[in-house]
Amino acid sequence: MNPDDRDKLVALSASGALLVAVLAPVHQHWRAKPRDGFPLSYYPMFSARRKRHGKVTYLVGETVTGSRRLLHYSYAGSGGLNQVRRQLRRTVGQDRAGEVAAQVARAVARRPRRGDEAVVRVQVVTGRYAYHDFFSGRREPVAEEVHASMTVLRAAKRVPA
Repeated sequence: MNPDDRDKLVALSASGALLVAVLAPVHQHWRAKPRDGFPLSYYPMFSARRKRHGKVTYLVGETVTGSRRLLHYSYAGSGGLNQVRRQLRRTVGQDRAGEVAAQVARAVARRPRRGDEAVVRVQVVTGRYAYHDFFSGRREPVAEEVHASMTVLRAAKRVPA
């Protein structure tokens, strides 16, 4: 066997082994109790039945004119988006949404992010979203529940005499 044929055989063997490894977990779909594992997965996150609706807790800022804008999660805590959202949901579940609203209102007053300078009221809200509608581009919630609301109190700016 010459070196070119040997290289082709190695490449073909490696490709075949990789194909078998990727397809091996597929049989889990037909088991009564499928098992998912790393590194070989049958990807249940893509094949599992989904609920029609989902709830998300988030922060809303309201301006003097009554317009609303979503506030950045970092006002509520440090960490990543999902971590702060879980903390926010837990805090609301413990009936402590007022504490979060007060903290966020202070943060917006002290150091607003770009676009948040006009926010005069902060709300902690849980929205219920229809997944199909949301991913079709209709981003409005089906329903919203306001857990707490707090006015943003800003210090008056000093005018030089």
